Formats: sequence, C-alpha cells, structure tokens
Amino acid sequence: MTVSRVINRERGVGPDKRALVERAMRELNYFPNLAAQALAKTQLTDKIALLFDTRDVTALGEMVSIGSDEAARLNVKLVFVRVRREDDPIHTLETLENLGIRGVLLSAPLCDDTRLRVVLREAGMRFVAVGSSDSDPGLSSIGIDDARAAYDLTRYLLQLGHRRIGFIAGNPRHCSSAQRRAGHEAALIEQGIKPDKALQWEAPYTFDSSIAAADALALQPRVTAIVASNDDMAAAVIHMAIGRGIAVPRSLTVCGFDDGEAVLMTCPRLTMVRRPIAKMVSWGIRQLFEELVALSRGEEPLIQNTVVDHAIAYQESDAPPERAGISPFGLSAQAR
Repeated sequence: MTVSRVINRERGVGPDKRALVERAMRELNYFPNLAAQALAKTQLTDKIALLFDTRDVTALGEMVSIGSDEAARLNVKLVFVRVRREDDPIHTLETLENLGIRGVLLSAPLCDDTRLRVVLREAGMRFVAVGSSDSDPGLSSIGIDDARAAYDLTRYLLQLGHRRIGFIAGNPRHCSSAQRRAGHEAALIEQGIKPDKALQWEAPYTFDSSIAAADALALQPRVTAIVASNDDMAAAVIHMAIGRGIAVPRSLTVCGFDDGEAVLMTCPRLTMVRRPIAKMVSWGIRQLFEELVALSRGEEPLIQNTVVDHAIAYQESDAPPERAGISPFGLSAQAR
C-alpha cells in the first residue's frame, strides 16, 4: 500500500519513506503500466477469451502457458473456450456474452473463419486474429505470410528435383487455405509447371479428412511429393503411404505446416513450416488489451496487421525423387 500511495501521488507517506520507495523504483528500472492503470480505473477487468479448436495438446499447452502469463502481467482474466469448426457462430456469441467476455482472441484455424468473424463484428465484440495473415483494415491480426511459406516449401521440393507434387488444401472457409494454395501454385508456375487440379485435394485440416485425399497415392504416374496444409493432414498421408508399402521419404516426400503435435508422432520426423505460436499469442493478448483500453477512454483503437517470419524445419520426411525405373527397394523394375 505504501508503494501504491507513492506511485499514485497520494497522501499518508512521509518524505523519507517516499524517497526510499522512489530510489528503489529507479534502481529496479520500474515504471507503472499506464494502460493497466487505465483499465483498473474504468473497471474493465471482466474477461477476455481465447477461442481454440484444436486437439493438439502441444499447441494448446503453449497457448495456455504463454497466454496465462501475458494476461497476468496485464492484470486481466483470460478464459479459454473450445469452439468447434462446425459450431453455429450465433451459439458461440451467446456463450461469450453469457460469460461476460469483453474481447476475443481467435486462434488458428478459427482466426480465418469468415462466418465467425462476421457474427462477432456485427455484435460489436472486439477480437484479434492470432495466426492469420489477413490484412483486413478493420481487424488486428498477426500471422506468417502463408502464401510465401507455401511458396518456399514448394520451391525447396522443386530444387530437390520433384515435378509431380500433390497439394492438400485446408478448409475453404479459411483464408489461409487459399493463400497456401496460391503460394504453392506460384512456385510451380515460376518453374514453368502448370498447376494440375488433379493433383490438388481439399480437407478441413484434420487427420481423418485427409485419408480420402491420401488415396492420391494410387495415381499413375504417382506423385513424388505431397505438401499438406497442416501437420495432421501430412501425418495422414505418411500413415497411408506406410500402409501401402511406400517408403517415406525414399519413394515419397511428405511436408506439412504448423509444427503441431502430429510432428511428435510421425516417423520419419516431418519436414514442415514452423510458426512462432508463443510470439503470436503474446502479441495478440497485448493488442486486444490496448484496444479495449482505448475503447474505455472513448478513443479509436489502433488496428495493426503484423506479419512474423516463418521457418522451414528440414527434418526426415523429404528427399530427392527416385530415378526413373528405380523401385522403392533400390532395384530396377526390370531386375525385379
């Protein structure tokens, strides 16, 4: 209470005690969080929510850990709410209102769900997209450049020598799906390869949904590499390939996106695009907090669209394509 009185210039603290506290503040390089003070004074400490739809324990654990720490620093209460992709957005809004939520963080893939965005916006709910590279001028967002990431990954496979490259897109409702497809096709076109729709499939970012798309492994001539728009779908391809006796990566290269829990369960270890989840969640909470503070002051919040760097983790699931006439077991078809 003594420190609080000194910081807030209140009475009841003698000059010696005040000088002692101020000296300690200087030595610790401590400065009051003005945004937190404003939030406390306007009693805007209800709740903010992080909406998620993932069974990926690794990713969810990171979001909970980083999100809770960041919220504690800002003195706000963070609630985690599971929202399934098939849920009615109106029902989701009612749940948030019943919980007294003032602002929302949309994690991937919900951050790209246009239906959910529209419902939240029309209801006046403040939200920030975490994991989205959408440049919507009315919405703050943070994410990697999905098109560039898919381009870089496909270009790497082309440099390895692959020419028949399959691509599994995500849910068409999500912006990232179209962006990743566009980046993949741009890399092919740059090398003079016309994108072949027969080598592209669509699945809603889940393992089970990708089993059908993985039937592409029966194509003739067979694809030599497959890029999946997330790691769950890439894991499904590896599962199907191994079940059919197709060696990964010797006979089939498989790559994914996101660095999720599926990476820990695939053998060989998956080559994929890695996103900085911790950095994005931390930024999203701070941005949402600042927007709510601005609103409480009657000010127009500053919208920010931030793009962070991605990285490609080159691991064990990629290799140059087999030479013509060479079987997965290293013998020519004629010799066998």
